[in-house]
Amino acid sequence: MRIAQEMDGFEEVINPLGGGGSGFPWLAILRPDRSIVIDSKDPEEGNIGSPITEWEIDHWNVMMRASVTRITEEEIAHMAKTLAEDRKGD
Repeated sequence: MRIAQEMDGFEEVINPLGGGGSGFPWLAILRPDRSIVIDSKDPEEGNIGSPITEWEIDHWNVMMRASVTRITEEEIAHMAKTLAEDRKGD
């Protein structure tokens, strides 16, 4: 589900999930019961937003490992490489 800042009721959805005040975009991967598996807030650095820096991409990889059951390390590495290339403008 995508929830935009401009939508009515935005705060009622995002604040209970812990995303309020995190910056945007903020991502959360939820279980069917709406509990959070992981979100885009790195415990030490903050919200990764759209990951482009090394630490943001590292946290993106953590998010993928924590939440995607059918993904290989090669696929995660490919996504990380693509994100890093986007940063460089390649």
